Amino acid sequence: MSVSQAAARLAPPLRLDRRARALLASAGAVLLSLVVGGLLVVIAGGDPVAAYRALLDGALGTPYGIGQMLVLAIPLVIIGLGLALAFRGRVYNIGAEGQLFMGALAAGVVAIFLPVGFDPLLIGAATVAGVLAGAAWGGIVGVLRARWGVNEVITSLLLNFVAILIFTYCVRRPLRAPGSPDLQGRSIQPDAALPALPDLAVHIGVFLALLLVPLAAYVISRTPFGFRVRMLGFNAEAARTAGVRSGRMVVGLMVISGGLAGLAGGLQVLGVAERLDPGISQGYGFTAIVVALLGRLNALGVLLAGLFIALLQSGGQAMSVIEGVPYAIVLAIPAVFVVFLLIADRFARGS
Repeated sequence: MSVSQAAARLAPPLRLDRRARALLASAGAVLLSLVVGGLLVVIAGGDPVAAYRALLDGALGTPYGIGQMLVLAIPLVIIGLGLALAFRGRVYNIGAEGQLFMGALAAGVVAIFLPVGFDPLLIGAATVAGVLAGAAWGGIVGVLRARWGVNEVITSLLLNFVAILIFTYCVRRPLRAPGSPDLQGRSIQPDAALPALPDLAVHIGVFLALLLVPLAAYVISRTPFGFRVRMLGFNAEAARTAGVRSGRMVVGLMVISGGLAGLAGGLQVLGVAERLDPGISQGYGFTAIVVALLGRLNALGVLLAGLFIALLQSGGQAMSVIEGVPYAIVLAIPAVFVVFLLIADRFARGS
C-alpha cells in the first residue's frame, strides 16, 4: 500500500463533518470578535475585563436585566427565523425593517379600534393583522422578482423607507394621540396589551418566539417545502429541472419572512410600546440579518445568536455607563462578528 493510499484511508475519520466545521467557524468568529472588541475598549482607554464583566452583570445580573435582554431577543429571533428560511432559498430579504413597521401599524390599528371586549380575541386579531400586513409587504417584493425578475435586495431595501414613512405619517396625522406631540401615536386598548411575566418584565410573546424555533427547524428539515427550499438554494437550475416552481417559492419565502417580521412588529406594539410609536424598533430588521448569518441559517443557531446579540445590546448600555466605554464600540461588535463569520465560513468550506 502506498503512502498516498494510506493517507486517503486515514483522512476521512480525521476530517470534521460539515456541521462540526460550521460550529467551529461560528465559535471562532465569536471569540475573535470578542478579542477585537476588547482591543477597541483598550484603545478607548478602558479595561476590557471590567467592561465585559459590566456587560454580563447588566444583562444577566438581575431578573429585570434578564427580562430586558429577552425583550430585545424576541424580535431578533422571530425575524431571524424568517430571514434564515428565505436566505436558504437564496431569496435575500433586506426589507424586514419595513415589514416590521407595516405589521406594527396594522396590529396597532386593530388594537386601537376593534370593538372587542374579550382579551384573547382582540390580541389574536391584532397579531394576525400584523402577520398579514408584513406578509403582504414582503409579497410585493416576491411578486416583483418572480414576475419581472426585479432584484429583491434593491426593492426590499427601498421599501423599508416607504414603510417607515407611511408609519410615521399615520402617527403624526390620523393616528396621533389627542393633545400629544406629533410623534406620539394613539395608545392601544388595555385589553390588547400582552400580559407580562412577573419579575422579568417580559411579555408572553417570548413563548411564541420559543415555539417558532422548533417549528421552523421542522419545516426546514422535515417537510417537502423545506426540501424544495434547500434545493432552490443549492442549485436553482437543477431545482427548476426537478419541477420546483421557483417563482412561487420566491413569493412564498418573501411572504413567510415578511409575515414573521410583521409578527415581531405587532408584538412590539402589543407587548412593549402599547401604542403606535416610531421608536418601536432599534433596527431589529437589519440586526436580524446578523442573527440569521451568525446562526448559520439554522433555527437553533438563530435562537442562540439572537440571545447573544440581545445580551450585547442590553449589557452594552451598562458597560457604557459603568465603565465609560463609548456605546459605539458595543454597536460595532456585531458588525465585526459578520466579517469574521464570513472569513471563517470561507475557510470552513475550503477545508
